[in-house]
Amino acid sequence: MTFLFIHGTFESPNNAWFPWLKNELQKMGHIVIAPQFPVDKWSEISKQPVSEYAPTQQLGAWFDVFEKIRNTIKPDTKLCIVAHSLGPVFTLLVAQKYSMQLANAYFIAPFFEVYGKSDYIEKANDSFYHQQFDFPKLRRLIPNSTVLYSDNDPYIDKLKSVEFREKLKSKIVRLHGLGHMGSESGMKDFPQLLDLIKQDSNIITRHDKSIR
Repeated sequence: MTFLFIHGTFESPNNAWFPWLKNELQKMGHIVIAPQFPVDKWSEISKQPVSEYAPTQQLGAWFDVFEKIRNTIKPDTKLCIVAHSLGPVFTLLVAQKYSMQLANAYFIAPFFEVYGKSDYIEKANDSFYHQQFDFPKLRRLIPNSTVLYSDNDPYIDKLKSVEFREKLKSKIVRLHGLGHMGSESGMKDFPQLLDLIKQDSNIITRHDKSIR
């Protein structure tokens, strides 16, 4: 199976638990694609007034990066996306635009729109907000998905992740005390997520064998 990682705002596939998960999946024989999408460095932009902040992170620029990735993935590839924070909503936009069929998706701390937490984050995320989604189509393209959220996320209220889950008809997993589950949470591994991936991979493998 091929796994595609999609990080969030001000983040990188080299941060938090992404490198650990990449290594674990590769040891299992999976292919992992972990691109860097255009983002700004929080340490730099937070020093300027929000009125002067012109985000590098734009939806069009993320699509440009994805186009290059898409051209390397064979049409018959079983593709699984692991997406964090802003990554889940971008996953939906990508799946809808390209009618991209996924074998599975894991949405960590997902949301459609979030306001009132940070003016910088709102500005960085703005081009990803206010999008129109065809949820019946998305549920066909992403028939298997899991939402994971933490009970003490300082940015994403539980109801935001639950709403995401309800629209996609995802399974949902509540985790305790992991914050936003990004770099600021200090997470260097994510065993709960890996266990879910292993369980689902086994189910997919058994299904493939049964239809041969």
